[in-house]
Amino acid sequence: MLKSQLTYLLLLLLLLIAGNRTEAQQRIPATRFTFHGLDRLDERALRDALDERAAQRMLLSDESGLRLALLDAAAAQGFPFSRIDSIQWRWTEDSSTVTASIHFAEGPLLRTGRITFTGNAGISAETLARERDLTPGTVFTDAALNADLRRIVAAYDAAGYPFAEARLEDLALREEDGDARADITIAITEGPLFFIDEITVEGNAQTDADVIIRETRIGEHERYDPENVADIRRRLERLQFFSRVDEPQLYLRDSTGGLLLRVAEGNTNQFDGVVGYQPPRGEEQSGSFTGLVNMSFRNLFGTGRRLDARWERATSEISELAIHYLEPWVAGLPVNVAGGLFQRQQDSAYVRRSFDGAVSFLWNSDVQLTGKVEQTQVIPSEGSQVAGLARSTTLTGGLELRIDTRDNVYNPRSGITLRNSYSSGNKRIRLAAGDVTAFVQRLEVDAEYFLELFSRTVFAAGLHGRELRGGELDLSDLYRLGGANTLRGYREEQFSGTRLGWTSVELRYSLGRRTFAFAFFDFGYIEQSPDPTRNRPAFSALRRGYGIGGRLETGLGIIGVSYALGEGDGLAEGKIHFGLINAF
Repeated sequence: MLKSQLTYLLLLLLLLIAGNRTEAQQRIPATRFTFHGLDRLDERALRDALDERAAQRMLLSDESGLRLALLDAAAAQGFPFSRIDSIQWRWTEDSSTVTASIHFAEGPLLRTGRITFTGNAGISAETLARERDLTPGTVFTDAALNADLRRIVAAYDAAGYPFAEARLEDLALREEDGDARADITIAITEGPLFFIDEITVEGNAQTDADVIIRETRIGEHERYDPENVADIRRRLERLQFFSRVDEPQLYLRDSTGGLLLRVAEGNTNQFDGVVGYQPPRGEEQSGSFTGLVNMSFRNLFGTGRRLDARWERATSEISELAIHYLEPWVAGLPVNVAGGLFQRQQDSAYVRRSFDGAVSFLWNSDVQLTGKVEQTQVIPSEGSQVAGLARSTTLTGGLELRIDTRDNVYNPRSGITLRNSYSSGNKRIRLAAGDVTAFVQRLEVDAEYFLELFSRTVFAAGLHGRELRGGELDLSDLYRLGGANTLRGYREEQFSGTRLGWTSVELRYSLGRRTFAFAFFDFGYIEQSPDPTRNRPAFSALRRGYGIGGRLETGLGIIGVSYALGEGDGLAEGKIHFGLINAF
């Protein structure tokens, strides 16, 4: 009984408190402001400086706070000598509204006078003058002065003086033409002109320090460049060797300038294996095993060398094998050499086997130019029923330009990627009547754009194109479209053609360092040139897909999964796409 009474009293007390609060809130009146004595002050700027509810409370209990807010707003307009002579307010009869009459005395406008620098030996006064917004005759404010000091320090930093300081040494006031003038003296402490004579690496348990140092692209006794140093972290993260890379730090040791790089080693070797079973679709068919084996050694022996191998059997009819090796910085130069093997077993129709080699010149951390050569063999299977498919060998060479300014490889929030590739060569077809030679060209374009709209939300857009030209083009030459990595909402490689284009638009929400969810819309175009000898009709189509998905960091690596609907699909007909994200 006592417990229930106490509970009742407590509830009654809470209701009384809430009622008193509501009543107090209702007693706060609406406030109107009128200003008097303004000549050059901007009334709108004064009003913007007042938060309405805060101003109401100030009028009721703290008039000094209201005065301070208004005087700060006046000083920001160049009138630091303003004063408020009086604040008067009048209430309406029902006390619902109060009008505040604020009487200002503006005082003189403060303009910038003479500006003098002291201690500037490394940069001339004329050069520093170009870094300022304050010039003789302009309105003087504290905010403008502080912004100029920051710009002067940034100018010294860009000139190789990372320890420079700039401060206000003296400010002398005088009267001129009815206004006040502020003569300014800025004192500069330059510090030493900084040269990087050594680079120290910490935390590299496996990776050779030389591999990390060469990626900085900083030469011996190189003058400090803030943009180059600021970009080092992004360069090291792109190696995908480290789980963490700290911001570089400068240090001086016995007058020797140095750069400290701290890293934490990540898992650079990866072995993934997945095995599946596909049950028979009918009584006359048998089941089959599917699987994926992916091995990646991204930092062999801590030297930056890379070896990747992948075997995949997506269906009982299609299997792929790929091996790729990269030798970085040959002879200490920014030149990478790579080579690989790719083999695809397509149904029971043919085997396509390619050998490729490439030499890449690393222009800088963002731009890479590659020359490549590739030999492709197509070997029809015995009893193949594909019209016009014959044994052939194609030898091509070409150039590829890559530009990558993304801030992060796996979960970018800003930047672009661009890949533009052209290759051409001869295709030799072996026929019973004799060999036939045809000229073949390929043009490929990939572009992506990333923009962070607001915290954790990123807009991503991609535009991709493929074009194949030449004579004697058979089924093995065609480009394919559809599936997890191209046009979602359709089967893997559902469409084939000589000219393809597709675009994707995604709205991403970041859930972690390498994890995000997204909604997407894809649009694709397929065109196939006719070839009566190979029973290939002319074909063109437009297709669209849309859905939701995510990219997850798991023990198997970065896995992408999406649920997509193609054109005309109902919810029950959507496609679920899985993909292992790698840089193979």
